[in-house]
Amino acid sequence: MSSYESSAFSNWYVEECCDWEGVMCDPSHTRIQRIFFPHLRSASEPWFPNATLFAEFKDLQELELPGNHIGGFISIHGNFPDSLCANLFLKELILSRNNLFGSINSCLGNMVSLRLLDLSENQFNGSFPSLLISNLTNIESLVLSSNEFQGMISLCVFANLSRLSELDISFNHLEVETEMMSPSCSPSFRLSTLSLGGCNVKKIYPWMFHNITSELCLSDNNLTGPFISNFQNITSKLTILDISDNFLRGTLPEDINLNFSELRHLDLSGNSFNGNLPMFFSDQLQMLDLSNNQFQGEIPYSIKSNMSCLLYLGLSRNNLTGDLFPKNSSLPNLRWLHLNNNRLSGTFPYALSKSMKLRIIDIQNNELSGELSSYLPVLPKLSILILGGNQFEGQLPVKICQMRDLHLLDLSENDLSGDIPDCVDNVTSWLGRSENVVGYLPDGSRNGIVFTNKGRRYTYKAVVLSALMGIDVSCNRLTGKIPIQMTRLKGIQILNVSNNLLTGQIPSSLVNLENLESLDLSHNNFFGVLPHELVGLLYLEVFNVSFNNLSGMIPIRNQFGTFLSDSYLGNPDLCGHPLQIKCNGSTETPPIYARAEK
Repeated sequence: MSSYESSAFSNWYVEECCDWEGVMCDPSHTRIQRIFFPHLRSASEPWFPNATLFAEFKDLQELELPGNHIGGFISIHGNFPDSLCANLFLKELILSRNNLFGSINSCLGNMVSLRLLDLSENQFNGSFPSLLISNLTNIESLVLSSNEFQGMISLCVFANLSRLSELDISFNHLEVETEMMSPSCSPSFRLSTLSLGGCNVKKIYPWMFHNITSELCLSDNNLTGPFISNFQNITSKLTILDISDNFLRGTLPEDINLNFSELRHLDLSGNSFNGNLPMFFSDQLQMLDLSNNQFQGEIPYSIKSNMSCLLYLGLSRNNLTGDLFPKNSSLPNLRWLHLNNNRLSGTFPYALSKSMKLRIIDIQNNELSGELSSYLPVLPKLSILILGGNQFEGQLPVKICQMRDLHLLDLSENDLSGDIPDCVDNVTSWLGRSENVVGYLPDGSRNGIVFTNKGRRYTYKAVVLSALMGIDVSCNRLTGKIPIQMTRLKGIQILNVSNNLLTGQIPSSLVNLENLESLDLSHNNFFGVLPHELVGLLYLEVFNVSFNNLSGMIPIRNQFGTFLSDSYLGNPDLCGHPLQIKCNGSTETPPIYARAEK
């Protein structure tokens, strides 16, 4: 075997090829059977490997190159070369999450040994290769999602693939006909997994619940009407059902668990379902997302108490009322709780003290009240606590300081009072020392976290959340000074204490918040000069100290040369650019001595 030191596989240089990185051989250590290179190439440069290299391995059965930014192959046919198709023994081909484009080479139809083909998350285009795929008689898993294929196809084209277990063609530009009554369709067409997200599917057929044995995903389609009214007597073995972001309406059966007794994951979010929530779900459910609907009434007791497997509960943006959870509730494995934008009342549910694995609590914009410090438990794994837009009162809970891995804290728009606790620097993550990555929204969740940043409300999804840290205690009645301990929080990017009754001078040590991108101190009672040291906040994009009692010269270096006059309104004794009020004396005058000249 010749050396490939000069190729993209620069570590393939030792004489014994079975010792190469990413290579697995047969037990006799003489034949290469698997090449596995996942996510090893830099995103900054596309990769164009020589496809003829793989053709030399005549016994190769598995070729896996996902997430390597492959822009094409060095071959006469470019993106899907003949040299790949020539391997008659290849059983698994995974080229997902690359930059491949163009149409699929017709030689694909010759790869009759293929059992798994994954070309997802590329830019393949043209007509869907139905004829080629129909020749892959041994195919078991076919994943072509998130490409640019076009046209109208029927599921009948897959009906003769007797070994097919997993089919995912979601999120292309396809219109998929799901009726299986045509004579050309096999009546025994069965799959473990069917994913048709974003495929312009217009109807759910009963065969889907009978013939799909594990996972059915029909999200982002054009499904309309009642969900299950035409086939009430269905008993399905599905473990995952996702029909989110459609146009389904009506009520759900109270005993939906009788239809879907084995569900682990149920996502009906983003529809127009109404009425009360079902009384009973499968007690094996791990993820339940009914957010963005029109459900009303109280959260059934069975959800609060009899679902010990539940990891994720999403009921946001409905019309739910009543208390959150009674004291005898128990959700011991709950990790994600999204109940925002309802009309839920009562105090913070102390029953959550039994949910010690919680990572996210988002119950903003409800009608919760009471002394927060009396009910908030210490949750050691909590990373995101969003309680804004309620009616909580009393002191800021000191218990927050004991939740050392907090990343995002939003207590805005409540009726909290008193000082900011001086123990905030006990939160390790805010000090920039957290070893955990949030990444806490589970796979398949479309819910994000709404958080105010740079003066606007943004919805953050899982990837961004993993790197976001901030504190928002705006719109309360907090008093006292900014504690010196708060100026030690080098990890935070967002600090919003606006619309309170805070006083004292703005501490120059805020410059220690070296990652700060948004700082809002507006509508308080701060006085004195703006510390010149703040020009050291080199990442600061938004700065607001309007409507305080500040005086002297505005710093102008670095980021401070970009802020507009809105940042300083309502401080009549401030002077200098960008205000129209000139300072008395030269620009070299130290700010503490500058006097406003009108």
